[in-house]
Amino acid sequence: MNITIEEVIRQLDDIKARKILLQLPDGLKPHVFDYFSRLSEKFSVIVSSESFYGACDISTMDVYRDVDCIVQLGHSEIPNIEYPKPVIFMEYRIQGEIGIDDDAFQPLKEKGHKKIGLLCSVQYVDQMHHVRGILDRMGFETYIGRQDARMKHPGQVLGCNFSSAHSISAKVDCLVVVSTGRFHAIGAQLASEKEVFILDMNERRLIPIKEETDRFLRRRYAKISRAMNARKICVVADTKIGQYRIRLAETIMEQAESLGMQSVLLTANDVRPSDYENMRCDAVVFTGCPRVSIDDQDKFTMPILTPPEFQQLFKLKDTTKYVMDEIVAVDRLNL
Repeated sequence: MNITIEEVIRQLDDIKARKILLQLPDGLKPHVFDYFSRLSEKFSVIVSSESFYGACDISTMDVYRDVDCIVQLGHSEIPNIEYPKPVIFMEYRIQGEIGIDDDAFQPLKEKGHKKIGLLCSVQYVDQMHHVRGILDRMGFETYIGRQDARMKHPGQVLGCNFSSAHSISAKVDCLVVVSTGRFHAIGAQLASEKEVFILDMNERRLIPIKEETDRFLRRRYAKISRAMNARKICVVADTKIGQYRIRLAETIMEQAESLGMQSVLLTANDVRPSDYENMRCDAVVFTGCPRVSIDDQDKFTMPILTPPEFQQLFKLKDTTKYVMDEIVAVDRLNL
């Protein structure tokens, strides 16, 4: 169930919080006055105006020092992160009837799929269980993926973690991702050899994702190949508490130097293209959220790679298959 504002207030009372930081994703910012007014009845509230990635990104230590607790709307906790201050996650989950009839799932029958794996983004956890009920009634055998310690809910996927897909890939004929957009479904397709569909909750239809994944790979390989002649590399460790992988950054540094490259190790909380343009580097390897490298590449004048992309390009790992950068655990920030 969604956590209500009343439950948030109860938890804040339990820890005797007085001053809180409120984080809202862009989609919920139109409601900021409502949330601020309700919480301000009992607490001193500061609202973060910045965008954020999710439970891995709970602002900076400069803010932590001034508040007793952080309230983040729209996301679920990442269980294996040690948060430096109490954090209350007010999940935003779509509820109610799914509004999709049996005909939407006919492509599964047409392709002969009988064993269906189910995945979802956190907003659609409840809807995924509705889908399971429909598929079970139609005679399919359904499986919900088992999450690792970075995820709160079975079947849940993040842009940086597809453990739920890995856990059931060998058991099923295909995977169905209950979500919107395409990123999670493309990630699931890259994580599995099985066919992946997205049940798009905006379009209310089942869409195979293989062709779009192939287009993604062609575009991505074109971007990655631009780094082939790079001689100066910036390796970035993101200081967001849920994305901090300094040991991986140090490994990439060693690998770059073994290839005869000049490399510098950087930390960053925000990734600004101008920073790297000023450093006149040939490429950036970013060890934080993989969506920065993938979604924001066009903002950069130089290639920005994930660690697996760098390692594949320079044959540092024995693989010809594209490997999605997944975050299983992070290093501890010494705060």
